[in-house]
Amino acid sequence: VVGEKSFFLQPGEKLENGIQDVYILGEDEGVIIKCIETFDDEQAGATRNPGDRWMIRGPTEYIPPTQVEVVTRQKALPLDENEGIYVRDIKTGRVRAVIGETYMLTHNEELWQKELPKQVEDLLTRDPLAERNVPNRNQGSDKSQQSTTTSGGSSKSSTTKRDKSKLITYRVPHNACVQIYDYKAKKARIVFGPELVMLGPDEQFTLLSLSGTIPKKPNQIHTLCLLLGPDFFTDVIVIETADHARLSLQLSYNWHFAVSDMTDEKEASKLFSVPDFVGDAA
Repeated sequence: VVGEKSFFLQPGEKLENGIQDVYILGEDEGVIIKCIETFDDEQAGATRNPGDRWMIRGPTEYIPPTQVEVVTRQKALPLDENEGIYVRDIKTGRVRAVIGETYMLTHNEELWQKELPKQVEDLLTRDPLAERNVPNRNQGSDKSQQSTTTSGGSSKSSTTKRDKSKLITYRVPHNACVQIYDYKAKKARIVFGPELVMLGPDEQFTLLSLSGTIPKKPNQIHTLCLLLGPDFFTDVIVIETADHARLSLQLSYNWHFAVSDMTDEKEASKLFSVPDFVGDAA
């Protein structure tokens, strides 16, 4: 029964779900329908079988028949050129990234949540330049200043939760680079800054674990981007002479990465051939 209408219930009749509203859909809206009973869809000119799903797009007014149920109401998502979402096809399982357009999920699609390792999640919220010498937050720090910076940054990152269905972006600073590995294509790519990196569904950042503190200890500094220098680091070396005198020497080294051609993939891959260049140099 479609309104506007007045009627009385007959003996033995009852309203199943009460009085229901008509779906008024705008241009950027739609409803996903699921068939629960076989019927002929005159609007689409097809026969619907139980389990079939389809979508009604606006602008229109839609009154669902008794043979269907409304699964959900969709709204188009406006995306900037640097924004995106991860979308999965529920039939094929294929995941893709939609970037820089206004997009509405179809009846065969859903938002896909991209998981990242806990350390990478933490590093995405850090400033790669200002917090580059902060040790790993899971380890203790020998300096109270570093410990204060660590706890402050940790509480900041815990207050803002990442929407896992949104495209992961990372701003690579000037004179730095990151390595991204595609596990589906089994290929790595290196991006030099300044640049905005957009992570694909099958891509992951290469996590660097560098030596830190004085004297140098391994696995003290975790970072996503490799700074190219020039810069310096300090280390302490203890030596013992022939007459058993122990000397503590503090040394400082200047370093930088010399990249002749940043567009050459083979040349750029050499930057990540050594897992811990600080530990090797020290």
